[in-house]
Amino acid sequence: MISTRFLRALIAAGLLLFAGVGLLPLLMGWNYLDYDALGQNPLSGQHLGIFLVELGVGITVAAVMVTIFVAFAGRRDS
Repeated sequence: MISTRFLRALIAAGLLLFAGVGLLPLLMGWNYLDYDALGQNPLSGQHLGIFLVELGVGITVAAVMVTIFVAFAGRRDS
């Protein structure tokens, strides 16, 4: 069984990964979510940025879905 504490940590980690990928170019003087800043050339930056954003979204969505499932599975019918 996965603990709810771990699931909440995964939700937060996915959200922070998504937000961090967007904020990193902003801190480097580029636009928000401008992935060109993430790589040695614009193409590799685009690939890395899209991969990391999708990873963050995937982690968050999967953890939320498991959290909802665990919440419903733990209920008792009255």
